[in-house]
Amino acid sequence: MKIKNKKKVAIITGGSRGIGFECAKKLASEGYNVAICSRSQGELKYASNFLKKKYNISCFYMTMDASKIENVKQFVNQVIKKYKYVNVLINNCGIQLNKKFEKLSFDELQSVIQINLFSYIYFSKLVGSQMIKQKQGKIINISSVLSKFPLIGRLPYSIAKSGIDALTRSIALEWSKYNIICNSINPGHISTNLIKKDINRGLISTKELKQRSITNSIGTLEDVSNFVLFLVKYGSNFQTGQSYYVDGGFSIKK
Repeated sequence: MKIKNKKKVAIITGGSRGIGFECAKKLASEGYNVAICSRSQGELKYASNFLKKKYNISCFYMTMDASKIENVKQFVNQVIKKYKYVNVLINNCGIQLNKKFEKLSFDELQSVIQINLFSYIYFSKLVGSQMIKQKQGKIINISSVLSKFPLIGRLPYSIAKSGIDALTRSIALEWSKYNIICNSINPGHISTNLIKKDINRGLISTKELKQRSITNSIGTLEDVSNFVLFLVKYGSNFQTGQSYYVDGGFSIKK
C-alpha cells in the first residue's frame, strides 16, 4: 500500500490527558494528524481543540471504553476510514488501584487487567491488521517499571504491565516481516494526576517518591513524550522488542 497523504497519522489511547496528551502534543508538533480516545468527552474535546488550534493538524476523537472490544473496533474502523492508514500506535490508556491483594475483589482484579492489558491487545491486533496491509508501522506500548519491580498494593497493575512487555516482544517477533516495529517505554514515577491523587490521599509522599530514584526526582510528562518522539522519529528499525526504562534509575536502585 502506497501512502499518498503528506501528513502521518498516530493513534494514541488515553490521549486526552497525562502522558497520552503529552505524546499527542509531541507528535502533533511534528506534523502528525492524531486520533485520540478516552472515557471523558469534555477532556477529549478540550484536547482536540488545543491540538488543532496550536499545531494546525487534524484530530479525530471518540469517547469510549477501551476494555470493550466492540468500542475499540468502532474507533479503529472510523480512524482508518478517515485517514486511510496509521503510521504509529501508542497504547497508553490505563487505571491504577492502590490496594493490597488480600483486600482486592475479583471484579477489581479483572477491571485493572482488562483495561491495562487487554485494551493493548485489542488495539494492537486491530491497528496491526492495517499496518500489515501497509507493510509498515510503529507500535509503542506505555508499560511501567512495575512490570519487573512490583510494589505493595499494585499486584493487578504489575501483572498487566508484565503482560504488556511480553506482548511487545511477541509483536516484534511475529510482525517484523511486515516492517512493524514494536517497543515499550517503562516509566518510573511520573508527575501525573494519578500520582498527585495518591499524594493528596496520603498514600505516599513526594519525598518518598523522589527517594525511589537515584536522581532524587519525579519524572515529567515530557521525559516520556521525548522518548516516544525518539522511537518514532529517530529510532532505527534495528531497535525492536525492547523495554526502555525511563525511571530516574528506579530499576537499578531496586
